[in-house]
Amino acid sequence: MSTTHAEAGFSLIEILVATAVFAVVGVISVTLLSATITAQDVNDQALARINALDRARVLLREDIGQAVQRASRAQDGTTRPALFAGDVNGLDDRFVEDGDDIILSMTRRGRSNPGLIRARSSLVHVQYILRDDQLIRRVSDHPDASPLTRWAEQVVIDGADDLELGFLVGANWQSRLATRPGQEGASLPRAVRLRLTSQQWGDLEFLVLTAEARL
Repeated sequence: MSTTHAEAGFSLIEILVATAVFAVVGVISVTLLSATITAQDVNDQALARINALDRARVLLREDIGQAVQRASRAQDGTTRPALFAGDVNGLDDRFVEDGDDIILSMTRRGRSNPGLIRARSSLVHVQYILRDDQLIRRVSDHPDASPLTRWAEQVVIDGADDLELGFLVGANWQSRLATRPGQEGASLPRAVRLRLTSQQWGDLEFLVLTAEARL
């Protein structure tokens, strides 16, 4: 007497269908993962642009808002020709110390020195310069420079074009300003306005009040 044994298993068609299903699921998973990563990259880039713009706004507000009428010395030991000066076309040669196109020059207070740990003033000298379509903030570690003075640079706006500076003196805006040491009645402008076109953000305008506006 013979016995027939039924052999259970998958047919070739079933195996091919299962393989195709797994392949489709794999493609969908990879696509979703790629889309998620791309979206995260876009969000990160947008957040970085927002942070950069906010940083520029804060720097301008803190520098201009805490500017003071204080004479300072250049690297060669001479007194700088103005206490506060600005000109989008570049300040005159007496301001230039490293060949850069300086558009704004001031001394400001407010540098922190917790517990007076370091023997230094709370004042620093700040310059805004244009270099290769970049608006750069440059600050010295002392308001009175020397050949050994260290300068720290930071890019404020990358890809800056069509810059315009305005200074509110009384009730009028003017495109350039220089308050001279010993000048009778010299004072800070009430506000400083910076307009520019950025490759990242388009047209921008920063309007910052000085201490003069709060008197």
